[in-house]
Amino acid sequence: MVFLVSCKGSEEGAKEATTKTVETEMGKVEIPTKPKKVLVNWYIHDVVSLGVTPVGYLGWAQEAMPMYKEMKEIPVIEKWEKEELLSYEPDLIITYDKEDYKKFSKIAPVVVISEKKTPEERLEILGDVLGKEQEADKLVTDFNKKLEASKESFKKEAFKDKTFSIFEDWGSGSYGVYYETASRGGTLLYDYIGLTYPEKIKELVEKTNQTREGLSYEVAADYFGDYVIWFLQPGFKESEFQKTKIWSTIPAVKEDRVLIVPGEMNGLFYYSDVLSMIQQLDYFTNQFDKLIQK
Repeated sequence: MVFLVSCKGSEEGAKEATTKTVETEMGKVEIPTKPKKVLVNWYIHDVVSLGVTPVGYLGWAQEAMPMYKEMKEIPVIEKWEKEELLSYEPDLIITYDKEDYKKFSKIAPVVVISEKKTPEERLEILGDVLGKEQEADKLVTDFNKKLEASKESFKKEAFKDKTFSIFEDWGSGSYGVYYETASRGGTLLYDYIGLTYPEKIKELVEKTNQTREGLSYEVAADYFGDYVIWFLQPGFKESEFQKTKIWSTIPAVKEDRVLIVPGEMNGLFYYSDVLSMIQQLDYFTNQFDKLIQK
C-alpha cells in the first residue's frame, strides 16, 4: 500500500499543504498533494477512471475501452525516455517499473506500484496518491457488487461443473491458437468468479509455468473446454482456425457453446483495472446468458 506519512506546507501549516510523503515500493517519496502534470506508464486507465487527466502516457487506447473518450485526448508518449519526459515538465510520474524510479526521479517524484498488487489494491493506492480516495472507494464497491451478481449468474444449471477456455487465434504461420488464463479476462473468470479451465490446460500451465502460450492447430482442439471464449483479431469476422475441418468437429462448436468476441471489442479486455473489469463482467454475463438462451 501507499501510506500518507506527512504533509508539508508553508508557515508551519498555516497554509494548505503543497506536498505529502507517501510510502511506496521504493520507500518514502515526497509528492505534490495536487499534482497538475502527471505522466503514466501503463496504469493509464486506472488513473483516468479516477477523473484525473494526465499530460501524457505510455500505453494503448482503443474505442472499446470504457475511458476511450477521455484517453484519446491525451498525448501518447512514443519513447519513454528522459528527453521526451522532460518535455512534459511533469510534477509526478506513476509507473509499474522500478527502473523508472532510478531513471526519472530527478525529473519528478516517481511512484512505483507493483504489478503484483490486485486491481483493487492498485486503485486504492492511486486514490491515495492522487487525492481521489472517494472515487477509488466507489469504483471498488461497484466492482464488488457487480462481481457478486456475476457469480450468481454463473451458478445457473447450464454452467454447473462446466469448463471454460479462453483462446485467440493468431494464425498457423504465427503463434497458432493462444490459450489465456490471466489476460483477456482470464483472471476475472478464473480467479474472481471461480470458473475452471480444462484439465489439459491446467497440466500445461503447471508444466510450462506460463499463463498463456500458443498451441498448434493440430492439437488446439484437445484444450477446448465445455464453453469457449474465442477472441478474433481486429478486422476479421472469422479466424483461420475456424475455417479448418477441425473446427466443426469440436464439441463446444457443435453444441453452440462458443462466445465469439469481435476484434473491435479487444480494447475492453486490454487493461485489468477496476473499471475495465466492471464492464468485462457485464459483457461476459450478458453474452453468456444470450448464449445459453439460444
